[in-house]
Amino acid sequence: MFNNQQITNLPQHSNIEFKPLAANALLHVQLNWLAFYIPLITGLVVACYLNAAFANLAQTYLLIGMPIIIILSMFYNVVSIKLQGVAMRTHDIAFKKGIIWQQIIILPLARVQHIEVHRGPIERKLGLASLKLYSAGGMSADLQISGLTHDDCKNMRQFVQNYRNDDNIAQATPADE
Repeated sequence: MFNNQQITNLPQHSNIEFKPLAANALLHVQLNWLAFYIPLITGLVVACYLNAAFANLAQTYLLIGMPIIIILSMFYNVVSIKLQGVAMRTHDIAFKKGIIWQQIIILPLARVQHIEVHRGPIERKLGLASLKLYSAGGMSADLQISGLTHDDCKNMRQFVQNYRNDDNIAQATPADE
């Protein structure tokens, strides 16, 4: 007969010790945002130069608003990066992120089907990389961690691959009778 027991003491995710992201992670995020703001500001300057009516209407808002928006987003990035962390445990990987809406994503290593290490040009220059983990049945990455050192990414990927190989060997070995 089927019996479903109640579990009373679950492991607490609040006890996880998260490792902070790499020291260059903040610089990477700030450079990515600047790569967005520079063309935006250039476009607005060109629009003001070509259209005097737009310039008269928007000049005060742009001169006051754009620096405030840029400073606030840069401050947000500082706080966001400081609050992010990653933890490799025996059977799972945990990632913490968020300022207002905080999330802790825990992905069991047994569910990981595919791993990617991604390095863009800015990441390569700063010695950083991003790790993408895909679980079985998903088409997009279930967990993406940016701001890790390239060595950390390689070590994490190797740890997950070793876990999967050990799991496959354990399943293939017949149980002692």
